[in-house]
Amino acid sequence: MTKCNQINIYLYRAKHVHKHNSDLFKRFLLLKEAGLTDVQFQFGPYGKPFVHVPDVHFNISHSGQYLAGAVSTCSFIGIDIERIKQIDFDCIDFFMSEKEIAHFKEIQLLEEKLDYFYKIWTLKEAYSKMLGMGLHMKLTDISLDNQQIKSTFKDVFCHSKMIDSLYRLSLICSQENINIVRITEDIIIQELKHNQII
Repeated sequence: MTKCNQINIYLYRAKHVHKHNSDLFKRFLLLKEAGLTDVQFQFGPYGKPFVHVPDVHFNISHSGQYLAGAVSTCSFIGIDIERIKQIDFDCIDFFMSEKEIAHFKEIQLLEEKLDYFYKIWTLKEAYSKMLGMGLHMKLTDISLDNQQIKSTFKDVFCHSKMIDSLYRLSLICSQENINIVRITEDIIIQELKHNQII
C-alpha cells in the first residue's frame, strides 16, 4: 500500500500494449495500492482517467513495450515513460524554459543532450499529467530547479530514472522516496482473479 513518505512505481513489460492490458494494469494498481475491487473509471476535461474515491490518485503511461503506473492516497501524481530514440532537437523551444535551453546548449556530447532532453520532457509531461492537463499547458513556464519543479502551483518531488538503458521514467508526486516494482502479466492476472475482478 502507498505510504505518504514512499510511492511504488509499477513497471509492466507487455508483449503488446493495447487497451485491454492497459485496463487490467490500472485495475491491478488500484487493487494493490488502494484496495479497490469495484472500479468505475471517469475522465477529466483533458482525458485524464480518475476514480470517484476520496484521496485516491493514479496515473499511467506507456511507451514501446512498457506500461508504468503509480497510485497515491496522499497527493496528486503524474508519470511518464518514453523510449529513448534519436530526435530533432528543434522542438526544445516548445517545452523548455529559457534557463533549460541555455543549459541544453552548453551540453557537448550528443548522448548527454539526448538524456537531458528526455529527462526534461518526461518530467514536464508527468507534471502536466499530475495537474490533469496533459499537454494543454504552457510547459515553457515551468522550470526544473534542484530536483523540484518551480511553478505557480506548488513544489513537488521530481523523480527520474533510466530503465533498461532504453527508457526514461519520470514521476512527479509529493513523496520523497520511490520504489520500482517490476510485474508480469501473470502477476496481474493472478491477483485480479484471486480478488474476483476478472
